[in-house]
Amino acid sequence: MLCQHCQQREAVMRLSIIENEQTREVYLCESCAKKNQEVNFVFHPAIVPEFLQALFGFNSKSIEQPSEKTCPKCGISFTQITQAGKLGCSNCYETFESQLEPLLRRVHGGGQNVGKIPARSGVAIKNRLELRTLKETLQTLIQQEAFEEAAVVRDQIHQIEQVKGGEANDS
Repeated sequence: MLCQHCQQREAVMRLSIIENEQTREVYLCESCAKKNQEVNFVFHPAIVPEFLQALFGFNSKSIEQPSEKTCPKCGISFTQITQAGKLGCSNCYETFESQLEPLLRRVHGGGQNVGKIPARSGVAIKNRLELRTLKETLQTLIQQEAFEEAAVVRDQIHQIEQVKGGEANDS
């Protein structure tokens, strides 16, 4: 498609202009896009790493160290991750866990993705999650030899399992 402004060069940019709740599309070549007054923001891919560093609160100069740890699988360093804004491979999560965890907590608001629970089967899923948590707590209390507290947790587990068994019989 030719540039709608100069009608000479190939259009490389589509500009959506919204005026009075009406949207119109304008296709421009690079040269006309630079000259056009309606385009006052030109996104340049080279600024992405700097933007991500600012977002995550990193300063690449303060991170760089002569003997920086690298991922054994892909060879990327943490500095390169912060500059690129992405990890090199799945092994990077384990390699840079201590550096990534505070970053992910800040960005996502927590260290664990809990997701959403569907409305129809929500009660059953919540019960399963609670049961799993109680069983883990029970094991921890037994290892710590806190048998009185473990008995209370055991009773809670039996109570949930009885309710769950009753629901299965009702169906």
